[in-house]
Amino acid sequence: VNCPERYETPTQTDYTLFAQPGMRFAIAKALIYSLMQDEYFVTRPEIEKAHIAEKILEDVKGRMMEDIVLLETSKASKKSKEVFKFRFDDGGEYDMVVFDRKLNNCKIYEIKHSDKIADRQSRYLRDDARLEVISHRFGEIEGRYVIYRGEPSSENGIEYLNVEEYLKNL
Repeated sequence: VNCPERYETPTQTDYTLFAQPGMRFAIAKALIYSLMQDEYFVTRPEIEKAHIAEKILEDVKGRMMEDIVLLETSKASKKSKEVFKFRFDDGGEYDMVVFDRKLNNCKIYEIKHSDKIADRQSRYLRDDARLEVISHRFGEIEGRYVIYRGEPSSENGIEYLNVEEYLKNL
């Protein structure tokens, strides 16, 4: 499934959402198993190997969660709304923007696999220069959100939404 990916410069490409996230996870686990058999890797301390394997799996789980939320949000959105990833020229991104063309406003989201609130999760949602770029292109920002695995909460004007509840309410 293709999802639009927009850039700070007026460019748009398609971001391919992997429709079978379980397969992606299985492939990642197979690659980790292969890595564990590597001649050099087997000489590394167990704690180091475990840390690397966990980091790889956490990264894959985070990307899977982003793809699932993007896919389900775009499927559930009305025709007047556009759902996309937005990348800044300096490398930062919003994991999801929901732009209502009819009302000329938007909501911006970060999607995190964590179950804890941390400042770094919302740093781009608090960055005035980035917010100005978005509001200039997509109208008034109606909400700033972090979708994560923890309990719903609110901090400094940013709503933290539980991913399971978010998906159920689409």
